[in-house]
Amino acid sequence: MKKIPNFNTLSTLLDRLSIENVKLSHFENAIEHDDLSADRVLEYKNKIKTQENIIDMLKDETTKFMTETFIEGEYDYVKEERTFD
Repeated sequence: MKKIPNFNTLSTLLDRLSIENVKLSHFENAIEHDDLSADRVLEYKNKIKTQENIIDMLKDETTKFMTETFIEGEYDYVKEERTFD
């Protein structure tokens, strides 16, 4: 399967993984350090579960990508054309 720049390449996966971990840490930090209502704590705990699921899925995709690329030697991509030279 061809890879699309800025969609399903290693740099994009790692970038997304980083962003989702920042979101996760925001919610965890708020629960630990902010003065939140019980409803807000419950809301953030649900958001933490969602973030953990997203992160697990991204880790799986990253592992799959790296296996295909580095172990199986498969990396077929669409060359991205630039608007400006």
